[in-house]
Amino acid sequence: MEKRGLVLTFDVEDLSRNCQISLLVGADYYWDLVKGFQRLNSSLVAVETVLGWSLQGRCDELTESILVNFVISERELVSAEVRRFWELESLGIRGDGIDTGLNEQDILKEFDESIQFVDNRYCVKLPWKEGMQEKLGTNRQVALRRFNGLVERFKRDPELYREYGEVINGYLEEGIVERCTSERLADESSFYLPHHAVVRDDKVSSRLRIVFDGASHAEGQYSLNDCLNTGPNLYPNLFELLIKFRENAVTYIADIRQAFLQILIDAEDRPFTRFFWKEDLNSDKLTVLNFTRVLFGLTPSPYLLAATLKYHFGKNIDLFPETCESLLKSFWVDDLVGGADDVEQALKTTTESVKILKDAGMILRKWQTNSKELREDWKKVGIETHEDKTTLARGGVPTKVLGLAWDPDKDIIFFDVSKLMNILASGCSTKRFLLQILGRIFDPIGFLGPFIVRLKLILQELWAADIDWDDKLPSSLDYKWQLWCSELKDLHYVKIPRYYLSDFNLCEFISFDVHSFSDASLAAYGTVLYFRGVTRNGKIIVNFLCSKSRVAPLKSLTLPRLELLGCLLSARLAEQVSKCLKFEASCYFWTDSSICTYWIKGKADDYKPFVKNRVKEIQRLSERGNWSHCPGKENPADLLSRGIPAS
Repeated sequence: MEKRGLVLTFDVEDLSRNCQISLLVGADYYWDLVKGFQRLNSSLVAVETVLGWSLQGRCDELTESILVNFVISERELVSAEVRRFWELESLGIRGDGIDTGLNEQDILKEFDESIQFVDNRYCVKLPWKEGMQEKLGTNRQVALRRFNGLVERFKRDPELYREYGEVINGYLEEGIVERCTSERLADESSFYLPHHAVVRDDKVSSRLRIVFDGASHAEGQYSLNDCLNTGPNLYPNLFELLIKFRENAVTYIADIRQAFLQILIDAEDRPFTRFFWKEDLNSDKLTVLNFTRVLFGLTPSPYLLAATLKYHFGKNIDLFPETCESLLKSFWVDDLVGGADDVEQALKTTTESVKILKDAGMILRKWQTNSKELREDWKKVGIETHEDKTTLARGGVPTKVLGLAWDPDKDIIFFDVSKLMNILASGCSTKRFLLQILGRIFDPIGFLGPFIVRLKLILQELWAADIDWDDKLPSSLDYKWQLWCSELKDLHYVKIPRYYLSDFNLCEFISFDVHSFSDASLAAYGTVLYFRGVTRNGKIIVNFLCSKSRVAPLKSLTLPRLELLGCLLSARLAEQVSKCLKFEASCYFWTDSSICTYWIKGKADDYKPFVKNRVKEIQRLSERGNWSHCPGKENPADLLSRGIPAS
């Protein structure tokens, strides 16, 4: 190195000593420090950093010993997941663009070039990762061992075997699966899938679902899912789809009957979907079947369905332009959520949707709507409506729209807490159980934000106190937990109008605004958005749109900085909501923090990094002139920062 004029920032002799590490640099910052390098020989490289020259590579004569430690701790992994829940970097609304490392355009191009229409159905190829098909083992022994365990369960539960057999026989009759001949069984290029039953007593039809395990693999071998590309996410954002669900005077839902199973798999890929079955439980004879259709349990199945629908709608867009454009934005896997401003438009869109999907070999079913007039019109044109005979009022399960309970007759969104109450009755007061309960509350719109934030705060206190996962809660926190549980039943009485434009149609409004309020305490911060519209006759309509809340980071922050985080959350949420509204709306922002108002209206570069970075993003997402101060007593976001009882 001396000959090259390179001076190291350390003494080479220090390499042989037991030196202490003073700084660890993450791989994501490595190239911010490295300026260049020079190779010295086959094993050593001189690396130029902002701190000077360093030496990297193998230096055998100085190596005294090698110590390798490899520890996997499930508890630590769980803890890391929870920590991310509280941390600052998980704040707000994340974008949809996640880099999967896949060349998505190539995958889509390959799909479009290989898809075929055969026997009134689309036929697709499995999206194999390059070179992985040859590395896939058969998984036969694993699948056989698990099937033998399933057979023992069948012997203990003959009714389960009967229901299971009905599903398999139905698959055979419809050509969804086929028997493997002895000639085909000799083919070594195959994969066997284990399977098991999932029984849902809350389902009126299809109580039993057979789930196939595409993640199964022998020790040291790849699973089928390991060898397949997941594919790009072609579905709309779930949050945005639920916002759209509330903006049409007439709304409707439906789903595709056995959606995955309506798409054929290319014949060359079918041997990789084999599974075992017994047509006679008392016989030793095993039957080997394989799928002819896309199946539930493979990671690319949602992508293959979405790509097939996208391809089909593209083919029909010249014939049905408005309907195909609507369908492209209205499907979440097999669920259709759509709407229109009036019954006439809704009838046109739904009847055309039925025809378009029928041409793809798919059946739209379980139609429901809030409009009695549309229901009558459906009957006239032969669209079968779904008569909900198991409403919550009659002790059954509610109609669900992407996870939200909806009463079509009253056109309200409500909350079915019966399952959660049953789980609470059988649980115990531990940190692990509290986290499980929090994970089971589905509230993407934020209707229950002020109530749920109380549970988040209890969990954060447990985290800060370093309470172990399965330890009993301290008495002070157990009191808060029991109080929260006792109020949970009151959520049943929370009813929210689905349609936030009240009794007016979109065409009756002359202006639309979105007003976004934010607030913070030392414990939590949040934002709530309201729609404000003015009709032609001067009537002002104001309704709740959505809300988001976050607990304060574990690292202590001053109240003004927490208020600024609330403002940033407000700007992010308003930007996302504005993108999915079907009307142009001005966005106005309100905070009771005079300091934040000053920061946002000022020059971002004049502030310290924490404030500067967040103010820059706020100014990018919103107009400075649209930020205003409001009195704390008039700020509805205060409820999100402190929490309130369910009643």
